[in-house]
Amino acid sequence: MNSRTIKNIALIVLLILILFLTLNSFKKSSDLKHLQNVFTEEKADLKNNLDEMIKDYTDVVIRKKSLSKRLRVEIQKMKDLRDSVANLKGDNYNLIRRYRSKISSLERENRRLFIKIDSLNTANEVLAQENVITNEILSQKETINTELTEKYKKLEEKVAVASKIDISPLKAIAMKERSSGKLTSTSRSSRTDAFRINFDLLENEVTKSGKKMVYIQIIDKDKKVITPKGKARLNNGARIMYSDSVTVNYNNDKLSLVSFVLVNRDDINKGKYTISAFVDGEYSGNSVVSLR
Repeated sequence: MNSRTIKNIALIVLLILILFLTLNSFKKSSDLKHLQNVFTEEKADLKNNLDEMIKDYTDVVIRKKSLSKRLRVEIQKMKDLRDSVANLKGDNYNLIRRYRSKISSLERENRRLFIKIDSLNTANEVLAQENVITNEILSQKETINTELTEKYKKLEEKVAVASKIDISPLKAIAMKERSSGKLTSTSRSSRTDAFRINFDLLENEVTKSGKKMVYIQIIDKDKKVITPKGKARLNNGARIMYSDSVTVNYNNDKLSLVSFVLVNRDDINKGKYTISAFVDGEYSGNSVVSLR
């Protein structure tokens, strides 16, 4: 084999070697670019996972302080891990696997936390619902109590009206005393020595039987009480001056009553005199006597 042939063989081998190295280098470059793209996608995927987890945890509302504090700590952990992933450089796939492992660990740990939060929120919802029901019951009870109070009040008013002892028309006349001591009617003020008042307490089966106070009041045209004997308080709280008082034993049946009110002639003037009756603390009726 001559030297020229040897040179040609060497050249061919060298060309083959260069071609091999070129192809190998191109393949490695292509593989590296592919791996770098995969690495970039993995980083983005890890970051997106962490962003979703952070959003999910941030959206959770929990009022229990201990769990709320724990939740804030876990959110900060995920934010720190996300920042670390964003700062990864190169193509260190071991780090990618390590971060995936950390994310899986966080998911397992936080899944348990979410279960606690869900349980607590469910319990709070149950308590809130029970509270709503309780408030509704209390509101209904209050409404019922108000209605019962109103009904009881109206019933009391009806009983009070029904218990009032009515009287027959009140009759009153002025009387003078004769020399014999006998009293006869008169229409002259200068001769009036007494007023005779009579009426009946009518039957009432509702009111309580027993002793009843009856007050007679005589007032002149100037609203002055004639021969006042004392003061009495009525059921409505008002106080009156009375000219005579009578205690009767009322047994729910009709009862006749007569009152003589002696007066001083010098205190009696011309005009109208109103005689009113008050039975058992209630105004019952009146009559007017005109004297000349």
